[in-house]
Amino acid sequence: MAHDIMSQFYTCLNLPFQEKLMELTRLIDQTGPNKDLQALFPQLINNIFAPLHNGWGLRQITFEANRYEFEALLSFLEPQGPMFRLCYKLLYDPQLKYNLPLNTLPLDLQMTLERGRCPQFYADMLTMDSNSMNIVALALNPFDYYIFNFALYLINNNQNKSSWDNWNSVYFALACDYLMHFLPSDPNVSVLPHIPHYTGKVPMAAPLQTANRPLCSPSLLVLPDLSGISNQHVNSPQTQSRNEVWRSETVLQIFIDLWMSVEPFNNRSIEMYQRTYHNVSSSPERVRIVRVLVKHIHSFSAKYNSDPAIRSSTLRKYARQIMCSRAYHYVKHLVMTWPLDASFRLVMELWLSLIQPWRYTDNSITQDRFPSTQRNQDETNTSLDASFTQFIAENFPSYTCILQMILPRFTRLDLSSYKNAVMLFRVGKVFSQQHLVPILMNLEKAITDSVSGLQSPDNSGVNLDQSYTYNGVALSKWVAIAKQSISELNMAATFEYDPIWSENKNNFMLEFVKRILSAKHTADKNLENYSNKLNQQNQGFWSSLKQWLMMGNTEEEAVLLEEYKKVPNYLTSCIHYFTNIFGVSENMLLPLETELLDNSIEHSSFANSTNNFTLSIAQKLRNTPTGVQYMGDPDLMPIMSFENTILVRMLYQIASRLNDMYGEEFSMLWRRNDFWGYVSREILQKPVTIHTYVKDASYHQNIINQELPPRLSLRRLGSHMFVVWISLGYILFRLFSYSGIMYVFFLIILWSFFVLCRASLKILRIIKD
Repeated sequence: MAHDIMSQFYTCLNLPFQEKLMELTRLIDQTGPNKDLQALFPQLINNIFAPLHNGWGLRQITFEANRYEFEALLSFLEPQGPMFRLCYKLLYDPQLKYNLPLNTLPLDLQMTLERGRCPQFYADMLTMDSNSMNIVALALNPFDYYIFNFALYLINNNQNKSSWDNWNSVYFALACDYLMHFLPSDPNVSVLPHIPHYTGKVPMAAPLQTANRPLCSPSLLVLPDLSGISNQHVNSPQTQSRNEVWRSETVLQIFIDLWMSVEPFNNRSIEMYQRTYHNVSSSPERVRIVRVLVKHIHSFSAKYNSDPAIRSSTLRKYARQIMCSRAYHYVKHLVMTWPLDASFRLVMELWLSLIQPWRYTDNSITQDRFPSTQRNQDETNTSLDASFTQFIAENFPSYTCILQMILPRFTRLDLSSYKNAVMLFRVGKVFSQQHLVPILMNLEKAITDSVSGLQSPDNSGVNLDQSYTYNGVALSKWVAIAKQSISELNMAATFEYDPIWSENKNNFMLEFVKRILSAKHTADKNLENYSNKLNQQNQGFWSSLKQWLMMGNTEEEAVLLEEYKKVPNYLTSCIHYFTNIFGVSENMLLPLETELLDNSIEHSSFANSTNNFTLSIAQKLRNTPTGVQYMGDPDLMPIMSFENTILVRMLYQIASRLNDMYGEEFSMLWRRNDFWGYVSREILQKPVTIHTYVKDASYHQNIINQELPPRLSLRRLGSHMFVVWISLGYILFRLFSYSGIMYVFFLIILWSFFVLCRASLKILRIIKD
């Protein structure tokens, strides 16, 4: 029987994809927990997440490109699917452990574990070498082992370039599903299935705490109601409580520690970092997944005080605090290393989500998981009020320090460009929320006053507990927390906080607003020039003829014109935002200058926050490959230089008419699994999801997804090369005295033979489908 299970398993791995998943599901469900399943489990994990051959391709398979494989993988790996049923089946043996070598973990986590400063979560996992007494591995139960490998798959495969259009990959969908299932936002929802038979988690001890907040980032599940440190019986609710929420604890701690890991570097290793930048830096997909994690943890933590009797209340209370500490260093690293281009919007939106927990008190990541669903207006769910003052104080550097790193980037960008103007508008809009800047400004003033008082030769009369208030709320009790957060989050011994709202920043603030004014002036000119250009093109006989022949790119011109019109509006709002944020009076602004010196920022004290990083922006741009891919309707892609404009337009009209007439028949043929189904899939274009950017009234840019069914496309026949070959073939036939009708008949026979042969070979699986 044992040999039979082993042979069935290895046979499954060699089957075609969907058959492999079906057979593995049958094998898992029909086999009870035994030694053979225990031995096969790590081999199955390695097969799924193999780094060398990209495993099962979780980050490459998308719903749009491979719908059937996408759905099959989701069904197999979903939170209550066969893979997790196997994990829970193996948990019947609480002593079963799988070793994960320490060197497979991110370097910063390795260093933390080796120095003995690891969270209590890892305390019962560490495996020591008997000779050297060094930590060599983590001993994990089957569930933890799977979650660790799932999280590592994202950060250990950066050498496989992530395509910008792979937003809806299997991996992203699973990450969202795991967060929603194991960290439910609703406190009354429990994690399914219940597994009361597993008691392998060791209760934790409560940490030392100050009156206001823990001295350091706490471990999860550390309060007495979950620790069992009081004299309770083994079967008491307090002792059993961790076993009820340990899966949530595992998903939370591992996702935060691995996905937000930062590759450490210093000036001596900077040359090596430059050579390997594209491998060690975060992919766009990773940044997007981390943002989903941040948003969900904000929502998860918002419910911690809804019912203190709920077992997950302690987990919810500390989840946000642990996440924010790691996210600060992760975002700071991204800001220092990300290329100076419009893709920085990903990093910026991650940062803005981190510092706005009030947006996600009732947030659901369903809109991220299912992009085609109706978008929720989460920006207006909850406004900033006094209840978030503690969060702002605890994460004070996440607002001020990162803002000081981001603003100099905009002085090196063309702000009259649409995408750059949108990014600046987003920063200004967030920091212009009511109460935010006044709270930050008053906290900073209290911090700098207390520091200057301590450093004063005669500080006997300085009262460090003096009352700082804003809007009737006393801030003095939050000042100590804000100062502590600065020292905790910026661990460098030489770090000294540089205040934003100080006199030595006045020049920078004034120059920054002037730069926006100059960009607005340039944007107005660009709009005027482009409008004049369109007006000139749309006049005369030739423009009318082009429109009649559909040779003009009118849709693209309309989109560009709309963007040109919006840029001055964005920049006008930015001027208003940043004059209020910086406290710049309009009377201080000098007459508008059309050009500002590029090196104006270098004379500002803000330059000190970024110039100490040796890797220059220019070097990163040279060393980082960039790629832009078309995300719209393939048949409406801008006409290329190798295509005949008139022919492409005519063929598109013909194909559109045929698709309108026979669209349902095309879809039915595409779904058939017989010979004619294979033939139709050789002729028709596969279904795809196209993405269209739409801006709403609040200037928020949404992506609207549209499903295109199987359809006929004649675009390939519009190239100049095709016309040349067809013409040469016709001339050759005429030389042998054949008529044009014979030539057309010959082409049809040749094309039919090619299509039928390919369909037959795919049925026989001689060539890949």
